[in-house]
Amino acid sequence: MSSFNPLSMHKPKFLSILGSQGFEYNKKNDSAIMKFDISPDLTHSNGTIVQGGFITAMLDTSMAHLIILKSEGKLNSLSLNINVNFISPGSPGEFNAVSRITKMGNKIAFAEADLFQNNKLIASASSTNKLVPFK
Repeated sequence: MSSFNPLSMHKPKFLSILGSQGFEYNKKNDSAIMKFDISPDLTHSNGTIVQGGFITAMLDTSMAHLIILKSEGKLNSLSLNINVNFISPGSPGEFNAVSRITKMGNKIAFAEADLFQNNKLIASASSTNKLVPFK
């Protein structure tokens, strides 16, 4: 059993901006669900559509947090590449990002994530991440 507590780590301010509501980590299958509550401040089109950069940020954050959790807080995940597919528009409100690690080595990790709103797929992403020790 790990003694790592992700809540003891410094929480970056951008998580509050994204309306982060926490996460659920499934150690058994290297996956996580990260929850967000996006405000109308992060939209365009008269407050109806969440801007794509914030969609990308939710996907990126969920993949990075999963890698941090998998390493028990020893490794930080720096995105080298993110490929995002926008499938449906998202509106202000609750989102769930479901992430999984596809391969993790000593220096590089590969991850994927899907972003849902009301069980509807909004976007999907894959990433390549450089692993660096936390200082």
